[in-house]
Amino acid sequence: MGTFEELADRLIAALDEAAEGIREGLRSQGRPQKYLVNRVRDASATLVSRWLSGARQLAERNRLPGAEVMREIATGLELPADQTRRLVALGATIDDLRRQLEGEERGWRAGAAERLAREASGDGGGESEAAGRPSRRSVPLLTAVLATTGLVLVSFVAGTFAGRSWSSSTAAGPSIEPSTGPEEHPPADGEQCSPWTDAGQGVLLRACIRIRESRMLIRNQLRGPVGTRSDLVIRAYDSFQERPVTRELKCHKMFITVEDQTQTCGWYEVRPPYGSKYAAQAGWRLPGTGVFAGFVVSPSVTW
Repeated sequence: MGTFEELADRLIAALDEAAEGIREGLRSQGRPQKYLVNRVRDASATLVSRWLSGARQLAERNRLPGAEVMREIATGLELPADQTRRLVALGATIDDLRRQLEGEERGWRAGAAERLAREASGDGGGESEAAGRPSRRSVPLLTAVLATTGLVLVSFVAGTFAGRSWSSSTAAGPSIEPSTGPEEHPPADGEQCSPWTDAGQGVLLRACIRIRESRMLIRNQLRGPVGTRSDLVIRAYDSFQERPVTRELKCHKMFITVEDQTQTCGWYEVRPPYGSKYAAQAGWRLPGTGVFAGFVVSPSVTW
């Protein structure tokens, strides 16, 4: 679960990542956004524009781009299977976060929109301040809970995938990326990632960083044996001073449910001081226990 603020921040990040994922799909197929109007059930030009506006659509009353919408988008665009899986997994995360928020607060959508507006005005507050809330241009991101995983797996078994995220880097909260091995999802162009590293107890971590559209984005990725449960943390790390320079951004109770599954914490947008080189520093812990450990560091980028 999580607090209302945590859930809202993860949904904001997921909606922004969904918007970028849809734009990426359109670009890859050379299609304008109006192409989706007749290929997604009950879609209009206005609705497609709102999906592409990311988290800003929370101020409206439209339906959010959940798993079924993402599947129809991927089908209409005839996207590759891997891109389709990522889109559908992100849509399932959005569905799950929406359900959790509906259970938290009756006026959840207005509350989330207000939180977004405060952050845009520079009054983020709490853990969602400038140095530490999910990127409004990204991913995942997003804590993928067991319910989300089940939703994606049911879709896969049913064979209904036609066709998730910026291939750039989640949400934040986390996203789910089934794979056959570490090399199936290589870093996107401009993305700097550590190698998959043994962080203890069979847990493998990968820290990634990238700069896109003048935004610094970081994420933590997890692999491990089926049944692995973990809290993840990611933060920006000054490579010259050799110390963290942003708050800890956390994803709680990440759960590996199938073989070769990847759980992603991020993308998160961070804003360290200009004029240095920065990396992403990623760690983990058993859920709810002590301090984070097993840290891995990505290659550096100049900021």
